[in-house]
Amino acid sequence: MLLANLSADTPASSPRLLSKYATAAGACLRILDLATVLFAALAAYRLRFDTWIPGFVDRITISISILITALCFSAFPLYRSWRGRGLLREVWVLALAWTVALALTSTHVWLLQLDRPTYLAWLALWHALGLVLLATTHLSVRGVLGLLRSIGLDRRRVVVVGMRPPVLKIHRYLAQNPWVGMQIVGYFGTRDDISIAESTDLRCLGHAHELGRFLATDRVEEVWISLPMGRLGGIKPLLSMLDGTPVKVKLIPDTSELAALNQSGEQVGSVPVINLRQGSGAPDNSFFVIKAVMDRSLALVALIILAPLMLAIAIGVKLGSPGPVLFRQKRHGRAGREFSMLKFRSMRTDQPAGTEVKQATRDDPRVTRLGAFLRRSSLDELPQLLNVLGGSMSIVGPRPHAIQHNRHYGTLINSYMQRHYVKPGITGWAQVNGFRGETPRLRDMKKRVQYDMDYIRRWSPWLDIKIIALTAVRVLGQKQAY
Repeated sequence: MLLANLSADTPASSPRLLSKYATAAGACLRILDLATVLFAALAAYRLRFDTWIPGFVDRITISISILITALCFSAFPLYRSWRGRGLLREVWVLALAWTVALALTSTHVWLLQLDRPTYLAWLALWHALGLVLLATTHLSVRGVLGLLRSIGLDRRRVVVVGMRPPVLKIHRYLAQNPWVGMQIVGYFGTRDDISIAESTDLRCLGHAHELGRFLATDRVEEVWISLPMGRLGGIKPLLSMLDGTPVKVKLIPDTSELAALNQSGEQVGSVPVINLRQGSGAPDNSFFVIKAVMDRSLALVALIILAPLMLAIAIGVKLGSPGPVLFRQKRHGRAGREFSMLKFRSMRTDQPAGTEVKQATRDDPRVTRLGAFLRRSSLDELPQLLNVLGGSMSIVGPRPHAIQHNRHYGTLINSYMQRHYVKPGITGWAQVNGFRGETPRLRDMKKRVQYDMDYIRRWSPWLDIKIIALTAVRVLGQKQAY
């Protein structure tokens, strides 16, 4: 009866228009890309040479460029299915493929000894126009496909074996983003299932051993297997059950009990590998270069603009109390490497030395009058722009704590040291959410670490921009820092 009801609600003959003609759609996109490249070349030629008709040698250059573009776009994973994948990642792959294609075209121009300023200007215009037009084309196609999928066309039907937390997260994501065009029609239970709320519209289709009978009567495109890491031995009998059914099978391991961070998959040689813990700023991350460029560009511009203010503060610190202008303290950076973090000195240097690093408190006698203002306004952090320029810090990231604090809290808070999977920042997600300055209670530090972990999991250039904007609004002038 359950299977009959399911078939009535979600018929196996649901529209598959785009999947049926997937090859033709892909071919059309390839042709559209090449036509866009040709139009960009002619438009750039018109802007540079005031004519739409290139010369004989230029026509050869354009023809060779179109051939190179076709080869480069095919070599990059540009025409794979982007269903459920990030928009920025597709644009990034497109920009990289187009840049490589035009770089090879530029090499051809140089070999023909056509590298005159007029030709270089044409190539630069061609690259800029081509990138904008190609991105617009791909985004338009993506939007049309998303619209068709959201109304039910080309919707991929999925069943799941095992009800684990990752399945619920994916189900919520698909429900909120119908443009992805994927639907979990139900799940087959195992003994390791978690209980789900009655309001969840995921239906149990039976036990795992009934999967084969279900697939014989109802068509689905994919089967997802979600089991705890300790139960992965149960996959083999499931795969044997699916031997006679040509459906895609995906593994969704439940790593929630392992305190995983930004887990992902890759292949080393011919061996599949699952990354359980890694930072979002790892060198193999597609946004790594973007963040590095953003950090150094913003730091350089800020240093140029704020140089007069920093000079005035330096003079004030020097005249206010004896001692150096800058305060240096060893902190842990990315991967736990030590570096010297810079601040304007805000405390007197005649305090008794000790091994314990004590956080500043309200009315702390060690803080100078100018230092109190600098700490309250966060102006004492400005020299850390030099740390950013040198590569030991980022503009945005988890705030670096004193090494003694790391050793102390690392034994008290789970996942505390995972903060060091990325570079520390001048400002951070925890700071703009109110967790800045003194942390007299353990729960305050736990909350700060939770925000740091959330930042590492969610990192994107847009999140960095949001935090920088919120820093100007919420953090500057906060009274938590003493």
